[in-house]
Amino acid sequence: MEDLNMKPNDKCRNANESNLETKPGLLVINSYLNQINPDLKDVQSEIREVVGKQKSLIDAMLKENEELSNLLNESEVQNMFSSIKHCHGQLVELKKKLMFLHKKTMTLEKRANVLRVAKQREALQREHQKESMLVREQELISKQT
Repeated sequence: MEDLNMKPNDKCRNANESNLETKPGLLVINSYLNQINPDLKDVQSEIREVVGKQKSLIDAMLKENEELSNLLNESEVQNMFSSIKHCHGQLVELKKKLMFLHKKTMTLEKRANVLRVAKQREALQREHQKESMLVREQELISKQT
């Protein structure tokens, strides 16, 4: 366990110093660790940087959430939302009434159109009857003479 906590360079020194027990596998491992060590340090620093940024973002988000909850708790905002709901309800009712009035207006217009056409027919029939009566009268007058 103690060997794992040592730096790779320290292991090499200890291995070189104790030439009695030099193991070729240990030298290979130490040289490999010496090659990877700078990369690992870079990765560790990048991870620390990312964690630091993440913590700052979390703190900022918590502050914004707190401000938002404070705003929502204010009575003015609550009153404003309740008045918005009330006005929305009134608009919905007004829209329903306008739709009903539009439907009723359309049916009345259709009915008025039918009545107008019927009156025009009646007027044409009356005029036709008058003309036919005039023609008959003239025929009768011409027969009498």
